[in-house]
Amino acid sequence: MTRVMLVYTILLLLPFIIFGGWRWIAKGARGHKEIMNDAPILMLLLLGILLVGVGLFFLASKEQTGVGGRYNPPVIKDGVIVPGHFTQSGKLPN
Repeated sequence: MTRVMLVYTILLLLPFIIFGGWRWIAKGARGHKEIMNDAPILMLLLLGILLVGVGLFFLASKEQTGVGGRYNPPVIKDGVIVPGHFTQSGKLPN
């Protein structure tokens, strides 16, 4: 969950990072204090929100939701852990 939140935070901040880097290169290191003074904050924020939305859409479209079976959680059988798995029929294994 932390990794997912980090990815979306980076996507939200990416327009600000790119704009700051572009301004830093354009003005040089000598004018680094006023790099973000006249930044189009609203436009950068909207672009960041758009990137997060595209990321969420991409994640939802790539998620495998139609597994087509019933999930059986992990169980201990004869002292051995049987990992969780999907069965194709609606019946639980013995």
